[in-house]
Amino acid sequence: MFSILFGLISRTPLRVLRGMSLILTKFLILFKAKQYQVTQKNINHCFGQNSELINNSFRETIDMSLVFPFIWGKKDNFKKLLDTDYIQNKTLDNGRPKLFFTLHMGCVDMLVFIMGELLSQINILYTPAKNKKLEAKLKKIRESGGAKMLPATDNGVKELYKRFLAGENLLIASDLVPHKKGVYEKFFNKECFCIDLIEKLSQKNTHDLYMVYLTKGKEKKYSFKVKKIENQITTKEMNRHFEEAILGAPEIYGWEYKKFRKLRPNNTNIY
Repeated sequence: MFSILFGLISRTPLRVLRGMSLILTKFLILFKAKQYQVTQKNINHCFGQNSELINNSFRETIDMSLVFPFIWGKKDNFKKLLDTDYIQNKTLDNGRPKLFFTLHMGCVDMLVFIMGELLSQINILYTPAKNKKLEAKLKKIRESGGAKMLPATDNGVKELYKRFLAGENLLIASDLVPHKKGVYEKFFNKECFCIDLIEKLSQKNTHDLYMVYLTKGKEKKYSFKVKKIENQITTKEMNRHFEEAILGAPEIYGWEYKKFRKLRPNNTNIY
């Protein structure tokens, strides 16, 4: 069933998908969908009232709900959405171990395919789908480009450490709220519970450190960016890199996630 659905969407012209996305966006805004309300609360919390950004961001969220199956259903479909200059980063595959961190800007699964193409070996920490059949299908698709997917579970994180100590390449989307261990830091001057795994791993000084992410493209929907980090990094500094990337294209950041759901006991849940 999933294969048929992904296949159909992957063969639909992008202009048609965009039209469907626009209609669905207007419908969901009209009826105040839950994702729209979360987007609204996050943006208001970080930037104050900004209706234009809220609506543009939610439109991108709905657009991505169709972009994901579009790239899942057909090999190399992601290249139809990506500026071609990404390929110049083939020089990353120079034999030295690397630690990459990223954030949820644009269609993050595109990073799985991009990194799988640029590097001969890469381990990627991810959140598995709850539906077991869907999860099995998505894992197979994500690993088809050469990446090794490690679930964000206790066993998955243990395997991540093992591969890190073995000198393998890692990619972690470290802007989400951790399930258990983490630290409180500022994000757009608002306190939130943050993943500190990049800080801990960078202190080992065994891997070159990079930030990779998607931003608005010049010719197509997205452009792939690589930023070399010269020194060890703290979680506070990591958040500053995230803020800089977001300010370049704030509407494509994942504001639909409950970024501020785990606050200190004395603080009020904004949701």
